[in-house]
Amino acid sequence: MARTPRIPRVAVGHRGPIVGIDVETASPAHGAVCALGVAIIWRGSVHREQHWYLDPGVRFDPRFIGIHGITPERVRGEPRLAEIWTHVMMFIDGAVSETREPTLFREATGEDAGDPAPLYVAHNAPFDRLQIERALDRQLPFRLACTVAMSRRAFPRLDRHNLASVAAHLRIPLKHHDALSDARACALIAARCLEAGAGA
Repeated sequence: MARTPRIPRVAVGHRGPIVGIDVETASPAHGAVCALGVAIIWRGSVHREQHWYLDPGVRFDPRFIGIHGITPERVRGEPRLAEIWTHVMMFIDGAVSETREPTLFREATGEDAGDPAPLYVAHNAPFDRLQIERALDRQLPFRLACTVAMSRRAFPRLDRHNLASVAAHLRIPLKHHDALSDARACALIAARCLEAGAGA
C-alpha cells in the first residue's frame, strides 16, 4: 500500500469542521466492516451525518453480534466498504465544502486566508484506521486523530477514557456501538477537547 501523505497536526485553535468516523466489525478478522458512521461537526453542533450498513465479506462472530446487534440478515445485499468508499468521501467533501465561505464573499471583503483543513477523528483511531484500510486494501488519504489521546490530555483526572466514559463526563448522548452515534459522540468529544486546550 502507498504511504499516507504527511498532514500537519491540528492546533488547539482549530476552527474548521471535525469529521467523526466509526466502524463496527463482524468478526476479529481485520477489515470485516459491517457498519460505518460519519458525522461532521461544525461550530460545536452536527452539520451533516450518515450511516451505512455493509457486507463484511466474512462470517459473523456471535460475540460481535452481541456487542452491536448487527446480524447477517441485516447486511444481506449491502455493498462492501470498498464499493461505496468514493461515495463516502464525496459525502464528506460535500459536507465540508458547505462550511466554507463563498469565494465571492472573500473577494468582496478582501479576505483570503484559506480554509482550515477538516480534522478527522476516531475513538481509538488505530483500530478504525486498520479496519478501514484493510477493507479498502489501501491507506487513508488523511490523518485520523485519536480522541482517546485527546481526552487524556484534556481531562487527565478521568479514571477511564473509553468512549462511553468520556461521553458521560461531557454529557454527550450516546448509543454505544451504533456506528453513527459513536461517530457523532467522537466528533463532539474532539470539539470539547480542543476547547479545553488539547490539540490533535
